[in-house]
Formats: sequence, C-alpha cells, structure tokens
Amino acid sequence: MRYAMPNPELINGNYYLRLHVPKDVAEKARGTTVAIPVGDAIKYQKVGSVVKVSLLTKVAAEAKQRFTKALAAVEAHWDSLRRGPVKLTHKQCVGLAGELYSDFIRVTDENPGPPDLWQQIRKWDEEAKTPRLRPIETLMVPIPKPKADWSIEERFGGFADVMLQRHKLQVDAASRWQLVLQIAKALDKASAVILRKAEGDYSDSGETNAFPQFVQPSPAPEPTWKTEQTGGRVSITQLFEFWERDHLASGKSPRTVKDFRHKVASLIRFLGHEDAERVTPENISDWCDALTGNQGINARTVSKKYLAVVKLIYAIGVEKRKIKDNPAKDRKVRYSKPRRTRPRGFTNAEALAILKATLADDDTHGRRTEENRRAIRWLPWICAFTGARITEAAQLRTIDLIEEGGILCLRITPEAGSVKTGNYRIVPLHPQLLDMGLPAMIRSLPPGPIFYHLKPFRGVAADPVERAQNAGAKVGEWVRKVVKITDPVLQPNHAWRHRFKTVAREVGMDVEIRDAIQGHEDGKAASDYGEVTIKAMWNALQAFPRYDVTAKP
Repeated sequence: MRYAMPNPELINGNYYLRLHVPKDVAEKARGTTVAIPVGDAIKYQKVGSVVKVSLLTKVAAEAKQRFTKALAAVEAHWDSLRRGPVKLTHKQCVGLAGELYSDFIRVTDENPGPPDLWQQIRKWDEEAKTPRLRPIETLMVPIPKPKADWSIEERFGGFADVMLQRHKLQVDAASRWQLVLQIAKALDKASAVILRKAEGDYSDSGETNAFPQFVQPSPAPEPTWKTEQTGGRVSITQLFEFWERDHLASGKSPRTVKDFRHKVASLIRFLGHEDAERVTPENISDWCDALTGNQGINARTVSKKYLAVVKLIYAIGVEKRKIKDNPAKDRKVRYSKPRRTRPRGFTNAEALAILKATLADDDTHGRRTEENRRAIRWLPWICAFTGARITEAAQLRTIDLIEEGGILCLRITPEAGSVKTGNYRIVPLHPQLLDMGLPAMIRSLPPGPIFYHLKPFRGVAADPVERAQNAGAKVGEWVRKVVKITDPVLQPNHAWRHRFKTVAREVGMDVEIRDAIQGHEDGKAASDYGEVTIKAMWNALQAFPRYDVTAKP
C-alpha cells in the first residue's frame, strides 16, 4: 500500500481511528495494549493487525482534533516498541504500583459500593483467585468468580500492562514481574481501605506517602499533540500549507497533498515541535537516520519521498521570503539501485496467462460484485493495449468512450478522478479490443463509472478516486491469487505499463506516439511543438500485435 496521511474514518455515522500496524513492529506489537486518549477518556486497545477505536463523535472538526491525539498515542506506542525494553528499579516499580493504588482510592471514594463486594475481592486475593484485569471504571459492577487456578500473573498482569502503557514503557521480563508483585501488594492495601469506606468508616482516606513518585527510567518523548508553540514564527505546517495552496491552485492532484502531509507529520513528530526556523541540518539528518533505522523505511523511499517533500516545502518558504534558509537542501540519503533480476514488465507467457484467465467463466472469479467482475474481465486488456496506469483505466466512465474522426477512443481525463500528469489524453481502441466487443459492453451500461459503483458505503459518500483504486487493487489481488503471478519483483498491474513500452519498441513505434498513448512526458521543449494526432496513434496501433489467447502454451 502507499503511505498516506491517515484520517478519521466515518463508519455508521461515527468517526473512528483505524490504523494498520507498521511492518517493522508488527511482531512486537501483537498482543500488546495501547492506551488511546479519546476526549476526556482513555481507551485501552489490544493490538492485532489493525488498531481500531471509536472517537466517540459524529462531528468532523471534533473528530479531527481527537484523531490527532489518538494517532500520536498509537505512534508513541510503536516508537516505544522500536526502542526496545528498559529495566525498572525497585523504586520505580513501587512508584507505578502507587499510581494504580491512588486511582482505586480516587475512583471509589464517593461511592465505594457494597461491603460484600470488597470482602469477596479480599477473599479472592488471599486465595489467589482474583479475576483478571478489569478497567478501573467498571469495578462497581458484579465481578464473576474466577477459576480456582488463576495465578498472580493472571490476576494482576493486566494492571501492570496498563501502567506500562500509560508511561509508554516496554520493559524486560524481570522488571515486569517485579511490577506485578508490587501491584498485588498495592491493591491489597487499596481494597482494605475501600472495604472500610464501604462499611461507613472514612477515618482512613487512603491518602499515603508510602509510595514514591514514579520517575521515568529515561526522558520520555513529549506527545506530539503537545508540541511547543512557535512564538509567532513560521511553523512547518504553514510551510506545508503554502505549498498546498499553490499545488491545488495549479489543478494538481489532491492525492499528493495527503501523501505530503504524512511526510511532514513524520518530521513534526520526530522533532517534538514545528518551529520551522529552529530546524537544523543536523535535525534533518537525524530524522532521515531514524526513518531508515528505527522505522525500517528503505533509503530510496526516504530520499525520494520523505526528504524530497521537506526540501520542497522549505524551498517554497524561502521563495516566499517566509524563512531564510532551507536546512534540508544539502542533505542526501545514499542508496543503491535495486539489482534487476528480470524485466519489470510481464513476459509473453505471463501476459497470456492473465489475459486467458480474464476470459474464464465468471464462476471462477468467486463472490464478487458485478463491477469487480467487469474490472477483472476488461482492465488487463485495456492496460495491455494502452499502457495506462490501472487507476486511470479503472476510473473510466461510459461517457469516456468517444469517437474522433471515425475512430473509437477512450478518454483519460482528470475529470474522472486522477491522472498523474494532470492532463487529459485520448487513446484509440486497439483493433482487438474492438473485435472483443469493448465498445458494445460500455454502451450497454447506464451512465456512470464502468468499473465501480457510486453507492454510499456505511453512510459515506463514494470517493471516485478511492473506488477506482480499489477496483484496480482487486485486479492486482486476482492476478496474484488466481493467476498465480506471484513474483515479488513484478507489480501486478503496473507491469502492463512496462510491457506496452517494450512491445512498442519491438514494433518500431515512434517515441512521441508511444509516449502520447501512455501519457508520458519527456520534458523536452521539442515535444511541445505540433500534435500527436488520433490518426497517428491509430496507425501506429495497427502494428501493435494481438494476443492469441487461443493458442496452447
């Protein structure tokens, strides 16, 4: 998947935080508990492959604020996993247990509940049968009797995990066990005080100096939603917004904005502030090292994506005279080009295997929507004969089948969703697509998208770009799982784009014509002179060979 700035998701009228666990911490994270601030509450979420939690609001503006805090807490959890375990001293364990003791005393002070509840809890303590972790806020509901063989770990281990998460700590096994023991002692003291209150004796408030204040074993990073103010100076976010305004005013893709926002947010989280003028070249260097080291992002991605974004927004700030210097301008991240072990496009055998599979009985495609079946049937063929990007093809609408000078064509335009260059182009239909009945299929459909529908999903209006991306992704998944083209070097959709260029070279297609068909721009001034006409493209496509899907391998 592409890296993109996560945003609140609207599900059944409520906003949610929903995040996939980063690959570099997936193994460490599974089964851990993350404390997520939601409004005035804290939600404790068990980590699987995805973290999903309700933001408890239906208001978009409020959801965005809550999402920022929740996201920072989750990413702080990933960072603590990346840093690895630390050791706690005896005093630190007692201090953490004291915090939990104080929580129990505070929550139960006004309404401690019935005495028999606490008598039973103390009895279970003595018999080592106290139930597993329950949130402090739910202590006043009936507690079921536990199994007779529950251990001290099962009784108090969950409390220890919550306290460690509260302070964003990953500790070694010995430290955690010491903490579990101290929590057992602290809660035994708390239950004795609460029982007396439940019986009407408030002579002991429960307040005590017996527990030391907990001190972090190392300075904890400040949560990203508490970044320092810039004191009226230009912020990194403002630099990003200067670039965003110019980018969108030029009619360029909103998808790029989301992608850039993610990269900028990564820098702000790393710095712990967003004062643009405080950022030094050393800060940029350390951030890049953290991305390649702690977060496991490959050096090429850091150079071409993360660092390039920061260089650009600072350059815009310098151009607009908002700041004096660009701290990223001289920073480089060195990387080696990946070694080529095979062509990036499909081989003849791979291309034929995919195209033959598209013609198989619909029953072999499994349980899919009509639009997904249509995408599997036609998108590989369209990409094979146009070299288009999969999303460009997947976002085609019925009105994008047009006739120019008696030649049937497909119109690829930003009006349908997203085109990387931002420019429309018209591509003649290859004779084999005409013979296969692509125009007739398109004309048989009601007006609208060809390969996805616009029905709302869970109350959320359809985003054409996302729907087209999903349609393309379904095709790529089908190529991997059904056709069994599993070579990790290949991109199961983009490989058509490489193959088109290869075949076009083999048949001697003019460079400008094949670039015009694919929407490539070479940046040469000469290319701006004259036009590559529909007739020129149509004539060139006559030489582009058909795929014989009837031949036996």
